[in-house]
Amino acid sequence: MVKIFQGIISEPMISYHPDQTIDFETTGKIFRNLALRGAGGLFVNGFGDECYSLSLQERLDVAKCALDAVKGTKCLVIGVALTTCLRDALWLIPEYEKLGVHAISITPPPFYELTDEAMHRYLSSELAVTKLPVMVFNCREMNELVSPRMLGRLAREFPNLKGYKDATRNPVHLTQCIDELDGRMDDFCVISGCDATFYMHLCLGATATVSFMSVPFFDQMKAIYDRFMAGDREGSWQAQRTVLKLRAFMQKYPDSAAYIYGMKYTAGIDVRGTRHPQEMLDIPQEGKAAFDQLVKELGISAAR
Repeated sequence: MVKIFQGIISEPMISYHPDQTIDFETTGKIFRNLALRGAGGLFVNGFGDECYSLSLQERLDVAKCALDAVKGTKCLVIGVALTTCLRDALWLIPEYEKLGVHAISITPPPFYELTDEAMHRYLSSELAVTKLPVMVFNCREMNELVSPRMLGRLAREFPNLKGYKDATRNPVHLTQCIDELDGRMDDFCVISGCDATFYMHLCLGATATVSFMSVPFFDQMKAIYDRFMAGDREGSWQAQRTVLKLRAFMQKYPDSAAYIYGMKYTAGIDVRGTRHPQEMLDIPQEGKAAFDQLVKELGISAAR
């Protein structure tokens, strides 16, 4: 049975005008660039600290932009329902479906922990309002965590639950999830949710990754997947090592600052910020010079 979530599912950023309105022209270029380079999907409105600054209507507008950008490609548009309450999620998911997105991602609310039964009510309510394929998204940074037992329970109750995005970085948790999914793995996708653990996830049977790193460095992430699928485990691991070096450097800087600066390399797109204060987006000149040197040392060619 074909599994719907495959390859590199990019988690694209949004570009803004100086007045903080969305720059749809540049955002559309980001989406189109990823689709043309072979992204298996776009995880739209999935970048947590950014999407919470968008209104629900703006999230629909971004999804429309993505749908236009992927036309003529095989790239899926996955509408992400990161919301602070169930009411908003139950409004947003059917609106995504009306737009024509190809799949949905759901997650528990951030900032507070749900009891088991509250978690089940929250996620099952979201699954019940759509017929589209759905993935559950665990986000460690936002304290949005679904247990292996809950994941297995939901997978047995809802045939449209087709994937689990694991960003816990915990191999014990992941293997427990796979154990709980026994009987559903013929059509269920395990999806890596951390750029640093993609190779590990592939070794445990993952079919895809949701990747922020792939937005500025798509080819480097795709090399991990392509080499692994071709049976070149050593080549896949070496590609993962390249990503680890990039990631370790980029995470020295706040929020998405280094990722935005990194768009000048292989993507060749000038992205303008987020809705965070400018101080969250700046990289000092010496940092930019060091970044340029690292990219050169890794043999990464700039966009033409």
